[in-house]
Amino acid sequence: MSSTPSVLEYQRSTLYRLAASPYPEWSLSALCAASFPAAARLSPGMPHFGVLMGFSAIFAGSGYMKFMNDPDNGSGTTTSWCLMYLFLNLKRTIRQPKPMPSLLMASVIGNLVISGRKTLETQFGV
Repeated sequence: MSSTPSVLEYQRSTLYRLAASPYPEWSLSALCAASFPAAARLSPGMPHFGVLMGFSAIFAGSGYMKFMNDPDNGSGTTTSWCLMYLFLNLKRTIRQPKPMPSLLMASVIGNLVISGRKTLETQFGV
């Protein structure tokens, strides 16, 4: 692992501690699960019910990876699936700005920042 000042500063940060914790992923998983009723009603801007079920399960699983002391793989999984969520749903959320889809998108972006930084540090030493 590189010991550049930016890496050392990151390792002392709150963002680093959050990236090792399963709670951001579990919170996002719970938010996806809480939005099942809105998705089932086909609310404008919401992803399909089945899509939300899948993302909820995947985010819960990546939080479990972190819980089992594997934050590198948990962060990598979260990063990749947050990017996938963005690619699938960003356009719909921007076109129809409703509160629930916007909250989901903000949470996904927050998790992407938390886990993405950890993934960059793990994979590329950045």
